[in-house]
Amino acid sequence: PFNGGVATTGKMYNRYTFPVFDNKDNIIGFSGRDIAPLSLEGRPKWKHIGDKKEWVYPLKVNLEDIKKCKKIILLESIGDMLALRENGINNSIVTFGLNVSAKIIYSLIALNPEKIVIAFNNDSGNNGAGNEAAISAKNKLLNYFDRNQISINLPVGAKDFGDLNLSDKNKIQEWYKTT
Repeated sequence: PFNGGVATTGKMYNRYTFPVFDNKDNIIGFSGRDIAPLSLEGRPKWKHIGDKKEWVYPLKVNLEDIKKCKKIILLESIGDMLALRENGINNSIVTFGLNVSAKIIYSLIALNPEKIVIAFNNDSGNNGAGNEAAISAKNKLLNYFDRNQISINLPVGAKDFGDLNLSDKNKIQEWYKTT
């Protein structure tokens, strides 16, 4: 459903690449995951082309799912979104990092969800960046939404949902029940 594929040339060479569309179905960027068997040192796992501040991904694919459940989960990466989708959870938006852009906020306002769940990476065992960013994102969203609409619910038992999905798929469903 994401119209992705492996780039065989260019800036996204050897990356599984996801096109990012705007609300008029124009491609406004690309996000690509390194798939090289032995990644070159210094080559980032993810590469983005385009202005991430303008991206609300994958709203083109999951808008109806979000409207049905009235809950939106904010995630750091496409990898986290895919791990949730593998478990039937299709109501997420990717922030492509640790900041909730103005474009995402405007989209959240238009969607008017009953609940916004911030589910960035659980970096408590490392530098705490995802944990601190989740608090910052919540404070930012409180300028637009009621306190009871916003919660932080980081993955438990792994750093992110990709790792959690690999360790035990049931843990993602258990996590979702607590959102």
